[in-house]
Amino acid sequence: MEGLGGITLLNALRIKTHIMLHIRENMALYLLVVFVFITGVAAGGFTVSSISAEQRVYLADYLEEYSYILGNQTHVDGSAIFIKATLQNLRTAFFIWLFGLTYLSTPLALITVGTRGFFLGFTVAFLIDYYALNGLFMVLVCILPQSFIHIPCLVVMGVLAMQFGIEGFKIRKLPHLKQMRMRRIAPYTFKFVLIITAFFISSLFEAFVVPLVFKFLFAYMFKVKDFIILLSN
Repeated sequence: MEGLGGITLLNALRIKTHIMLHIRENMALYLLVVFVFITGVAAGGFTVSSISAEQRVYLADYLEEYSYILGNQTHVDGSAIFIKATLQNLRTAFFIWLFGLTYLSTPLALITVGTRGFFLGFTVAFLIDYYALNGLFMVLVCILPQSFIHIPCLVVMGVLAMQFGIEGFKIRKLPHLKQMRMRRIAPYTFKFVLIITAFFISSLFEAFVVPLVFKFLFAYMFKVKDFIILLSN
């Protein structure tokens, strides 16, 4: 048992060392990808202030309709939501992986990361701007926990795609390029598969926790709204 524990500890130290070395060697790429993601988040947040009041009401009505449907269901189909969330994350991972295969399409991987940041920033800003404290509560309970998994995965995938594309550019004139590229694709793909497994945890949270929070929080908001309307009458 002690020998097994020592081997496990040694493997953990090797993995930690490999991760730290990877980050150190690609620090510039990490800073670039994080900057693109933050820029996307900021752009999404600023976009909320530029949309019209009618558009805000439309988005709010959509959320309330979604929550009303959840509130009138005795059983929320978490498996269907899980599949939908997983497919969305798989689609993002696939496109980042695909764009990293050639150095010409590598900038598209950055655009994908920035786009996901835009949607996150827009969602957070809209919820807080329109629902105030209730929106902040939704962000803290529904969005923030899964973001602790989702954002690092997104950043690492962006860095891996950039790294693979840049290395492809450096060896583009070497002989036997096709064979070298095929040998590099396998570990590149395997790293994405490992990241996708972490995405499953985020999808589980989105499928089985977020709908319940939406259901009970919006039910409370509707009761308060109805009470205010009753007083005004």
